[in-house]
Amino acid sequence: MSLRRIGTILHIAKDGLIVARVNVDRADRLVGLTVMDYSMRRIGNIKDIVGPVSSPYALIKPVKGLNASEYIGKQVYVRGVDLERAMRGGRHE
Repeated sequence: MSLRRIGTILHIAKDGLIVARVNVDRADRLVGLTVMDYSMRRIGNIKDIVGPVSSPYALIKPVKGLNASEYIGKQVYVRGVDLERAMRGGRHE
């Protein structure tokens, strides 16, 4: 299974969501996708995209029990097939 890098985790918001800078065109289509680290360990799901279109940020709800602070500064990924489906406007799970 291929992974596609979508951005970098910047910090953890006060509400517990993970904030990541996203470097993908049409970032609004990422909402709902599962985010992973390079070793394919699930980090969480993208709940929202905020900020300007030219420099968007993803708000990621972490999976239960995840020590999100360990991921600050790390790259985040989605499955290639999920990204392709999202960019075509298809439904993702």
